[in-house]
Amino acid sequence: MRRYHDDMRGMLDQLRKGATIRAAAGSVGIPESTWHNWRSRVDAGTMEDERIVALVRDVRIAYELATADLEARVAEASRDDWRAAAWALDHRRGDPKARHDERRARWEAEIAAQRAKGTHVERVAVDGVGDELIARLRKAIHDEP
Repeated sequence: MRRYHDDMRGMLDQLRKGATIRAAAGSVGIPESTWHNWRSRVDAGTMEDERIVALVRDVRIAYELATADLEARVAEASRDDWRAAAWALDHRRGDPKARHDERRARWEAEIAAQRAKGTHVERVAVDGVGDELIARLRKAIHDEP
């Protein structure tokens, strides 16, 4: 019998049903940030609570078993139509939001570096501006001394 709280056992049940680690942790009330903190401390060997160490290890095993099951489904389903299982497997391999956040962070860092060098050009597009307003602006610009 494992030493973690019985209510955390629900996380393993959710993983066995195909849930992501984030969803499984949330289903038992563990915030994502807490889960990542626990996992990091277990990896570093600094987690003193043996219940958490056991939970992290069992979650990893349950997740890998569920992933192997999905991989088997992809192989089986590919005979007819593999798309749904492949989508699920792709999303288990990485968090789509995390990939988006990573790309955005790289883009923002690149812009910050360009601004620091003075090479960044801000581009502003104005949609829905009528021809009359543009003509008035042009006239105002040319009429100024």
